[in-house]
Amino acid sequence: MTLFPPDQPDADARHRIAHDLDETLFVEAGAGSGKTHALVGRIVALVATGTATLSELAAITFTEKAAAELRDRVRRSLADVRTAAWADGDDTAVARCSAALDELDSAAIGTLHGFAQRILVEHPIEAGLPPRVEVLDEVASAVAFEDRWSSFVDELLADPAVERPLLLATAAGARLTALRAIAVAFGENWDLALDQAPSVAVEPEPWEDRLTDLLDELDGLCADDANCTDEADRLVLLLGELREWSARVRAAGDEYTRLSLLGTDGGRPRFRAGRRGQRANWPPGHDLAGLRERVDDLTDRCEALRNEVALAAVERLAVELRRFTLAAAAERRDEGRLEFHDLLVLARQMLRDPVHGPAVRAALHDKYRRL
Repeated sequence: MTLFPPDQPDADARHRIAHDLDETLFVEAGAGSGKTHALVGRIVALVATGTATLSELAAITFTEKAAAELRDRVRRSLADVRTAAWADGDDTAVARCSAALDELDSAAIGTLHGFAQRILVEHPIEAGLPPRVEVLDEVASAVAFEDRWSSFVDELLADPAVERPLLLATAAGARLTALRAIAVAFGENWDLALDQAPSVAVEPEPWEDRLTDLLDELDGLCADDANCTDEADRLVLLLGELREWSARVRAAGDEYTRLSLLGTDGGRPRFRAGRRGQRANWPPGHDLAGLRERVDDLTDRCEALRNEVALAAVERLAVELRRFTLAAAAERRDEGRLEFHDLLVLARQMLRDPVHGPAVRAALHDKYRRL
């Protein structure tokens, strides 16, 4: 049976795929060029020549649909080769293809997640899993997350250790929906959260003295409006608004209210000095451009201080979100109710484990001779 016609321009490469069965090959080609066809041909050639049995092969693709198509095409190709071998009187090839067809439904032909699940199920003790493992679909995973998140929020709001960072984050504009988004991202990549998310609780540092210094500097700039000869000058009007805003910040009763006032959503004037101020309204030699720049710089520094405090508060809360994420992952592992990402992470952890990893790797190497 000719799998690859010799008149194709890449016939030599295709011939290597089908016949150089003891070489490791990397095949790169565009969509529709026949990669899957070549892969199926190589699998069937491995089986028909006795180089490997189907149980010694692992064929991994990206989607369930692609895996089902690959399995179906291998089935049809094995049947075709068996028929051709029977017509040629090659009883050995017929027997090999028949055995492969019997093994096909249990063969390791599937997605990366499916292969990870397979090796976890084959080594549950080494993976720290119960004997029976269930993989949650997206709907079940989402429902489970919402249940855990609701309980976690109640705990968070009742925990005095996180009251200050939570109030600071809220005052800076962060909402529980934003924390939930972080928790979702942590959950989808909990191995990265384990390695990279903050794990040590660091409280946001005192910051109000720095704010007082900024306000003192701002009030000094606002006093410069006395040099203007026109009360309706647009820069004078801006300085007046900034003076009023500075007074509101100083009069605020706590740091949370003051922090909320640092953003434009908290009442700080939205516009910048820009080109405001008519030169004719200011004394000769007055550094009008410098005044504008210093006003813009100060308002920017107020915003930067707000963002800095907010970031420190969120980083403190991220410690709690990390704990929430890892506790959920551990619970799923203990119960054997895994999500798709759990399959990849737990399989990788098992293979890298200093105690169990060598034995598992050796077992996989012995079982799967071709990938």
